Amino acid sequence: MAPGDVFRVGPVPAVVYAAMLGATTAGQLAGIGLDASIGSHEIWLPAICSVALEALVGARMGAARTGAPLSGSGSARVSIYYSTALVAVTVPLVVWFAAARGPRELPLDVRSPSVALAWLAVLVVGTGLRWVLMVAFRPRQS
Repeated sequence: MAPGDVFRVGPVPAVVYAAMLGATTAGQLAGIGLDASIGSHEIWLPAICSVALEALVGARMGAARTGAPLSGSGSARVSIYYSTALVAVTVPLVVWFAAARGPRELPLDVRSPSVALAWLAVLVVGTGLRWVLMVAFRPRQS
């Protein structure tokens, strides 16, 4: 057992989630670079690259740390826990940003129910996409 495997969150050691966070950042940077090269200047390409790299790292490192590929339900749990952690970190930042800037200076009214529903939909789709990709990226047993 590796030192980082002592603390588990769901089916995998916590270190897997830390690696997924690194993959989030790397995926966003890769997506920004790709987006800049095609000139679209949209958020979707960095978001998709981020989710894809999170899934790849989560599936591969999860299998390496647990000794077996994650099951479909294990992958779903990792994806849900990871999204929950992202929300737990992001929501306070959004609230602070909104309070510091004031509603007139924000590009979107963060208090609007339609904006909240749109972000909830993005969260659900991203969580589901990450889960499907984790299942697709898991190593095959030999």
